Amino acid sequence: MSAGRHHDASEIIDASDTLDVFPFMVPGAPSTSAQGEVSAYEVSGASIEVSGTSRGDTWRTALRAAVLAGMVGLLAPIAALGQSASVSAAPPTPAVPAAAVDAGIERTIEPLAVDRQVIPEAVKLGEPFVYRITVHHPPGQRWELRTPRELGGYELIEQSRTRSDGKTESTTTYLLKMALFELGGHVLPALTFDVVDATGAGVARIDGPDIEGKSSLPKDVDQLGAKLADIKPNEDVPVRSWRLLWWLAGAVAAAALIWLGVRAWRARPRRPVPAAPPLPLEERTLLALATLESETLPEQGLQREFHFRLNGIVRGYLGERFGFDALECTSGELLREVDKRALPGVDPDGLREFVDQCDVARYARGEVPVPACAGALGYARTLVEVTRPRPPPSVAPPGPPPGPGPEVARA
Repeated sequence: MSAGRHHDASEIIDASDTLDVFPFMVPGAPSTSAQGEVSAYEVSGASIEVSGTSRGDTWRTALRAAVLAGMVGLLAPIAALGQSASVSAAPPTPAVPAAAVDAGIERTIEPLAVDRQVIPEAVKLGEPFVYRITVHHPPGQRWELRTPRELGGYELIEQSRTRSDGKTESTTTYLLKMALFELGGHVLPALTFDVVDATGAGVARIDGPDIEGKSSLPKDVDQLGAKLADIKPNEDVPVRSWRLLWWLAGAVAAAALIWLGVRAWRARPRRPVPAAPPLPLEERTLLALATLESETLPEQGLQREFHFRLNGIVRGYLGERFGFDALECTSGELLREVDKRALPGVDPDGLREFVDQCDVARYARGEVPVPACAGALGYARTLVEVTRPRPPPSVAPPGPPPGPGPEVARA
């Protein structure tokens, strides 16, 4: 049976029987009336209702009392067990630190010691200085600096953090590079740290040391007439119109387009001028011989130069006319090549005399008379003429076939 549940006593005791229960049997139980009123009893939180009329039978009353006492003995452990089960089913309430009872107030944590140092203690306006703050705290704590927002006349340039852990104490050092923009003595702003340890999070506030701001002007500022001027605000520069700039940009663009167009027109592909057909080999050779004759080199005593050029003209003609490299042949190779090829129109003996005369003038530096030079030039012209290709002989077209002869009169 569970606690708080009502049970009808008629399930155990006969409904026709009447039981008179005295108050001393169950503590806190109301008494029953002799007229047979309904009586209620509470046994360890369980209520039992008994109805019926008293008959005055003593032995049956004693029996019922014993039965009721046994029920009380059975119900009491069950009720106690239900109460303990309900208590154990409830989750344990976690312990709340006393400092965090009020959720609207941050937990304040004090460090073991704090070292503060300003390097240097007096600075000029705008020049950076270093604010060094070293916090000594237990090893289980972590100190993080909140970036200060309202600095007044100060400016935070950069910051750095280092930590050193020991067995019983740790140190966290912050180096703040700052600048001051107000003259006179001042106090560095208080810094707020977020502290985290095994019990939770908290905050710590550390006041700043004193610092003095000095003027950046020289000591004889009054004599020089200089003064410290405040920073001027930005001034608006009126610009009437950008039209002139647009016109200039358009003119530059037009000039660039014209220049590109002229350059493209000049670089256009043009039709090549047909070259004049080259002169025939014999004509070019005779023209070169005429030019050499007009320079009158032998008359000037330049027989060696004359024979060099004349030899080159004749060799070039023979090589191009008959298809071999006469310019690269020695004199002996040239004569052997001519004998081997049996060049038409070339007299081997006359060519040998011409070659010998040129070799004497070129390499032996012999004195060749002017008439001999003229004779060599004449031989060259004759060689060109006799080896000139001849046109094929023209063939006369065939005439009409002969007609029939006169008829012979028959006798």
